[in-house]
Amino acid sequence: MKKMSILLFTVALMVSLAACNGAKKTEAPAEVIESDPVELVAEPETPPAVQKAPAVVLKEFQAFAKEYATAFNNAAKDPQKFMELANQVSQKITDAEQIKDELNSKQQKEFQKAKDLIIKVNKGGQ
Repeated sequence: MKKMSILLFTVALMVSLAACNGAKKTEAPAEVIESDPVELVAEPETPPAVQKAPAVVLKEFQAFAKEYATAFNNAAKDPQKFMELANQVSQKITDAEQIKDELNSKQQKEFQKAKDLIIKVNKGGQ
C-alpha cells in the first residue's frame, strides 16, 4: 500500500510539473469596446532594501535568539508571543546565514552560539 501511494504521488508530481512547464497558450485578441478612458494609477515604488552591516545583523540575531529562548521559557504564560517568534525562526536564520561569511572568527563563534540556542529551543529545551 505504501509503495502504491508513493507511486501515485510521484505520477501526480510529474504531471503537475509537466503542466507547469508546458507552452503557454496565446489568446485571440479581444474585441475592442469603446468606452470612457480609464486612468491608470501607478503604484508607489517601494524603496530598495537597506543593507545592514554584518555586525548589526549579528546583534539583531543574538537578540532574537535570546528573546526566542525567553519566550520558550514563558510559553505557558504567553503562548501567542512564542508562536509569533517561532514563525520567524527560519527567516531569521536565513538572513543571518547570508552574512556569516563576512564575520570574523569571534563573531562567527557568537553567531554559532545564538544559532545553537535556537536549535536547543526547537528541540524542546533538551
